[in-house]
Amino acid sequence: MSSRPISRAPRKTKAHSTRRRQEARLRGFAAINLVRRGKAKSLSAAAQAEGTTVKTIQRLLPGALVWRRRGRHIGVKASDRYSERVEILTDLGPLDVTAHGSRERELAGRHRSVYFKVLGHELSAGTLAEFHGKTVGGHKLISDPDKLFTLAKGGELDQLNALYVGPETRG
Repeated sequence: MSSRPISRAPRKTKAHSTRRRQEARLRGFAAINLVRRGKAKSLSAAAQAEGTTVKTIQRLLPGALVWRRRGRHIGVKASDRYSERVEILTDLGPLDVTAHGSRERELAGRHRSVYFKVLGHELSAGTLAEFHGKTVGGHKLISDPDKLFTLAKGGELDQLNALYVGPETRG
């Protein structure tokens, strides 16, 4: 017989661990984007603003960072190659795809922002023209305002979630 007490704490499942890791990665991406857009002076300030740490970003996203001055200063590269699942809007409706690299992630986010503003009449419908022929994850982004408004009237856009697709929704 063992004299160790039996632990009653529930074990963490892999799904729980994956979700937390995904959330930490997204906070890291957000911090890196603050630095890239010039809205934060340093990575540590951006990490603090996004509720994460530089150490977590170093662990999860080392390819997006560059060490300067013999390791004393950590900078952010202009782009990175990390892939992430994102939800985009195509002519056929919302679609979950893999955005390959920071440029595709940024394009997907900018497209999402523009079409929501077009639907809210904050921007003119012609603004979508900048996305003509642009692809994310090999799928063309919607650039026709008439199709966008048709999808909106058909209720296709009512169930849109956040830009990034979490691990619990992956199929």
